[in-house]
Amino acid sequence: MFRPESDWTGQGRFGVKDFCIEAMATVQDATVDVRHFNWVLPSRGIFSPQKHYLDYSLDSQPRRSLIRLGAHNRCMPAGDILYMPPHREYIGEPALQERHLVCVALGDQFLDTLFDGERPLLGLDPCVNLQNAAMRRLFEALATELRAPGFASATMIQSMLMSMAVELYRHLGARDTDRSGTRNARQVRQIVDYVMENLSAPLGIADIALNCNMSVRHVARVFKNDTGVSLGEFVARSRIGLAKDLLRGSDVRVKEVSWRCGFSSTSAFSAAFRAATGQTPKDYRCLPQQVH
Repeated sequence: MFRPESDWTGQGRFGVKDFCIEAMATVQDATVDVRHFNWVLPSRGIFSPQKHYLDYSLDSQPRRSLIRLGAHNRCMPAGDILYMPPHREYIGEPALQERHLVCVALGDQFLDTLFDGERPLLGLDPCVNLQNAAMRRLFEALATELRAPGFASATMIQSMLMSMAVELYRHLGARDTDRSGTRNARQVRQIVDYVMENLSAPLGIADIALNCNMSVRHVARVFKNDTGVSLGEFVARSRIGLAKDLLRGSDVRVKEVSWRCGFSSTSAFSAAFRAATGQTPKDYRCLPQQVH
């Protein structure tokens, strides 16, 4: 059974030449990679992802591959963005062309953490040509970050994958929401941007509301309703994520890491870090690096 979200190891790669994964990252059981390959022989087969699978074509030429979503459905050409829910079978007829793709697989652990155990993506239908400008920007940003990682790259990638999961639900699962949905989506992006740019500053709900020009009640409600995650939990996770990057990627003292991540004291930082990871910041820094 062909799994598009895997690296195709052990699947033969029949009809494919020059396959390579240029760069990849992992967040819990979510993965994202930039891959290149060239279909050189006609083929047709069944594939079934085990995770929520999305990919985006980085090529300027249109995709000509055909996908059949069910035994009684006609084949449809794949667009720039493709989405396939897990544990369902699809039939694909790839076109003979060179491909550069950003591939994203969102696993249950990552989604459960993001949505506090709820499963809003369950029941979504596949979409072979997902037209969503926000997701297109996220795919492009992921490709850029993977190819040329910058400061706190892991935190940025995690944030973008979270945003992609939320955007996927908004686009396919929340089509019948009221007209305030567009405004709420814009406000949530504003909140996320402000938090990620100010992790060293005070980020209580009142601080965020003031700087985003919203009421305290509204900022908490709109974030929770649109993402499934409380604003306080999002801030806490983002700070710990930044702390991990700083501890692993630099020789900055623990005291300075604490300050950069917005903690009032080293002891408060150490307690929060240990509660989130089960390790002290010093012990975490000494762990061997994992290679994905």
